[in-house]
Amino acid sequence: MRWLPLAALAVSITTTLSAQSSTEPINTDRPDFTESSTLVPLHRLQFESGYSWTEAKANAGGGGSATFPELLIRYGLSNRLEFRVGQSFTRVSPPAGQGSGITGRDDLYLGLKIGLGAQRGGQPALALLAHTSLPTGDSKTSASGTYPGLAILAGWDLSPDWSLDTGIEANRVSGDAWEIAPSLSLGRTISARVKGYAEIYSLLPVLAESGAGNSHYVNGGLAFLITDNFQLDARVGAGLSDRADRYFFGFGFAIRR
Repeated sequence: MRWLPLAALAVSITTTLSAQSSTEPINTDRPDFTESSTLVPLHRLQFESGYSWTEAKANAGGGGSATFPELLIRYGLSNRLEFRVGQSFTRVSPPAGQGSGITGRDDLYLGLKIGLGAQRGGQPALALLAHTSLPTGDSKTSASGTYPGLAILAGWDLSPDWSLDTGIEANRVSGDAWEIAPSLSLGRTISARVKGYAEIYSLLPVLAESGAGNSHYVNGGLAFLITDNFQLDARVGAGLSDRADRYFFGFGFAIRR
């Protein structure tokens, strides 16, 4: 598969990670839906990658899609500015007996995350995320347009063991249609090397075509800190409404240099 060379390259990088120091362990935007309000440290390069399977909507009769390698590259331009670029592929599998699947390159993702301030007491850490997709994908998987989005992100360290992250995104999804995506993620430190989270989020169409509806999801997962600069993760989730996909699961890793 085309993503295996990328994974092999990423794993090989870990041989140099133990010699590099950082003030804090790696902090990632995966595996949960909610983007973190933290930025990659100055002049550090971070790779995040994985695989996800999504079973189609409950009223769609089966089938689903896989995404890989979900590659997100993040670089700290300054203490308050992070550059982001992402690329993935999608494999769409129709319900049994309804034709063959298709695989294609998704549109390129570009973004900037801007730190607005650290946590101070009850005031959360805040960040702004501006991003867009460019119509660079294959004809069968491209959205065939430029689709910008904007998110405001907030995060609290509630105690040494508990954290809370929330965000609200506004994303153009097609034509003049937009989607609002609020989310809330509660994190728990299980041990020095293991963290877990539980999350709820929604996709709410705005100015959408007739028949579009809200979809709501619940999601949970674990992150395993192998070194301060290398993390493995796994997640599983399910739809809570008729318009939502039935379920999804995924796994991945993140490396910081």
